[in-house]
Amino acid sequence: NESRYEEQLGRKEHFSLHAMLAVLSYLVFGLIPPVIYGFTFRESDDRDYKILAVAAASLLCIVILAIAKAYTRGEHKFMAYFKTILYYVTSAVMVSGIAYAVGNLVNKLLERLGWLNPATVEPRLFSQAKSFNPTSTASY
Repeated sequence: NESRYEEQLGRKEHFSLHAMLAVLSYLVFGLIPPVIYGFTFRESDDRDYKILAVAAASLLCIVILAIAKAYTRGEHKFMAYFKTILYYVTSAVMVSGIAYAVGNLVNKLLERLGWLNPATVEPRLFSQAKSFNPTSTASY
């Protein structure tokens, strides 16, 4: 009589290994998209290209994790890999599309309410920060 844990993850004696691998994969694959967003197209700062680069990197990470899942299940047939990859890629595309649409709607709502008005930034704060160190010879 096999427990659910053993069915999904393997032997209970390897719990510390399973936990370490789960945390490590979460850190590695979870940090890749924000790092790519931060370091791609830094000079042009083109938001559309950044989003495309993050989407491609995220898709690649999802494919790698789906392959790893199919492999650890012991399903070493092409169709098992294909079904697992297709399931996770389809889920990711649907969820990210919904999240993107909701984000745009929230952005429009915030703009309509006037909560996202960039003209409210006071430029005098920067001039006060420059005058903080009167002995500084650096020019801004």
